[in-house]
Amino acid sequence: MDDEKTPADPADDGAPRGAGKKPRYALIAAGSLALAVIFFLAGWTARWYTIDGRARALLWAVETAQKNYYKAVADDDLYETFFDGLSLDPYSEYYTKEEYAAVSRAQSGEGADAGLTLTSEADGKIRVFRTRGNSPSERAGIRAGMYVHAFGASEETLAEGDTDALLAFVAATEGDFVLRCGFDPAGADAKNYTVWRANYRIAACLYRDGEQALRYLAAEKTTYAAPIGALEGLPEHAAYLRIDEFFGTAADEVAYFLGYMTERGKDELILDLRSNGGGYLHVFQEIAQYFLRDAEETMPVVATARYRDGREERYHARNRFAEYFSEGVTIRLLADERTASASECLIGALVSYGALPYENIYLRKGTEARTYGKGVMQSSFTDPAGNVLKLTVAEIFWPDGTSIHGRGVREEDGAVAIEAPLLPSEEDVFLTQVLASLA
Repeated sequence: MDDEKTPADPADDGAPRGAGKKPRYALIAAGSLALAVIFFLAGWTARWYTIDGRARALLWAVETAQKNYYKAVADDDLYETFFDGLSLDPYSEYYTKEEYAAVSRAQSGEGADAGLTLTSEADGKIRVFRTRGNSPSERAGIRAGMYVHAFGASEETLAEGDTDALLAFVAATEGDFVLRCGFDPAGADAKNYTVWRANYRIAACLYRDGEQALRYLAAEKTTYAAPIGALEGLPEHAAYLRIDEFFGTAADEVAYFLGYMTERGKDELILDLRSNGGGYLHVFQEIAQYFLRDAEETMPVVATARYRDGREERYHARNRFAEYFSEGVTIRLLADERTASASECLIGALVSYGALPYENIYLRKGTEARTYGKGVMQSSFTDPAGNVLKLTVAEIFWPDGTSIHGRGVREEDGAVAIEAPLLPSEEDVFLTQVLASLA
């Protein structure tokens, strides 16, 4: 989970000053410059010998690689290689200014790519892991679980390749492109899908009931029919809401769809957090406020961060459960081993305040049935050049004091295990089994 607490960038320490105009100042200027160089070298030498030996070793390694590597390496590439190793855990990471700008754009809800996430199977076959809501890929009709059999700039230039080749092709292609996809591994049902490249607003939520499937674009305050279609087998009184990420306008979308399901008289909600890896803390707080069933306070605690010095920081949300739910509402939640961070915090808020008993949590059973187990928070630190170091700074606890870090929510907690593949085929086996159990 990212808390977006980034220290202010150090300010510039002064404006440039004009140089003297008279020639007789030249000798003074030269002497001043020489003294400046001497003091700089003296300061640099003193710093070199006073900094930690391991830091000196790092500086030495960079300089040695610059001078002696068997071929020329751009400084940016060299430093990127060294900084790639600067990960104290899987969640701490170094970004250049440009990299962080791209990440921030996506996390603010602005899409500029194809909106396509890929994965490779053991036999090398390429599969679509996810298409982002409202992205060119989703709009084209491409769905999670499809196999990608060929790709090209046009139907006439389709060629096969591995995942790296496809990713490189998509990254290098500025205009539209074509993917040949289908759910059959051998390609029997494959069709050509044209992906029209364009900037877009990311839709983080998908609403479905037995009659329709909708996306909501919060900035435009409009809905449109999602390509996936209505959810067959869903009880008439129930609604389904999938949250893909806790970024951008996710909280506004959740509020809209909760209001929509209330207007349609739905008194059961299936909340799908499968493969939701989390996001921003403030988005989690805004979403959690709708699910705090038994909270007695107006602003109950929804998560607590505990830092290494023992300091605790409590995060609150306004209790707005009654605005969207009746007391008789039933909430069920779907999760898998990729449900992490803010998603697990949301589960914690629902469990802690009585909106979600463990027996209403459905976990995918792979090797074991559990969520990911990321119960830590990151903050971002920015250097004067705009580069960013994201570091894990605190452990997160549920309102009832539970920490799921390294453990996750598990079947032994009382959750229901469902045996199903991670990726759907043309049928979502996991969801189908849950609906069958409700029937």
